[in-house]
Amino acid sequence: MLQENGVPLYYQIETILRQRISSGALKAGMPFSNEEALQKEFGVSRITVRHSLASLEKEGIIARKRGKGTFVSPKIPPLEAEKLTGSMENLLRMGVNSSVKLLELGMIDPPPIVLENLGIAEGTQVLRVRKVRVLDGSPFSYVINYFPEEIGLKLSRAELERKSSLSEILEKSLGIYLEEAVQTVSAAIADAEEAALLSVRFGDPLLKVQRTVFDNKKKPIEHVTVLYRADRYSLTVRLKRRRLKNSAHWDAGEGTSR
Repeated sequence: MLQENGVPLYYQIETILRQRISSGALKAGMPFSNEEALQKEFGVSRITVRHSLASLEKEGIIARKRGKGTFVSPKIPPLEAEKLTGSMENLLRMGVNSSVKLLELGMIDPPPIVLENLGIAEGTQVLRVRKVRVLDGSPFSYVINYFPEEIGLKLSRAELERKSSLSEILEKSLGIYLEEAVQTVSAAIADAEEAALLSVRFGDPLLKVQRTVFDNKKKPIEHVTVLYRADRYSLTVRLKRRRLKNSAHWDAGEGTSR
């Protein structure tokens, strides 16, 4: 029986079923288990099962035919896409098929690193947004955004579930002009929750990006942590050789992330 443990039950079921298809255990055109069978297998409500199946159907992985049942789609979208690089804004402009699964939206007592990076006092709550970005039918990144309360209260669930990036929402909807960011990139390994959300194995490598974003008044307005699947994303930095009178070194130019 499944346990939520911070990962919505419908998403756990969706991930398990997607893996069964991608592994070949369920082949294109094969009949799919009905709602009652899945309900018994996972020990969840029928509404939860329907939510999972609706997501898979929307992605084109399964097809439901009235009076005939549910089948694995004859043409299954590839689950392993070409490795991507570039900002999320650029990927969306390129027309990459993208969707957002919003997992959490609510005010919380933030961890110390968020208090420090957003420059807010202890005891102050922030808005936390947890979501998974899906590209071409496969989980791509797990994103946790933190916003000061005065900004968080202006963000709606409908906006956050749209295809647009949060940077575009802040600038176009709220009139907050982003000017600079401090970003760190490091390696990470997937824990149980992250593995389930990203459809990888426990302990698989991930690329971890942490960023604090500032507006045009130098005020911190967002802290975000993004975990990327290492098999689907890479970071590229252009270096330029700087030559001085008695030495030379490499300078980082424009890089790509998120």
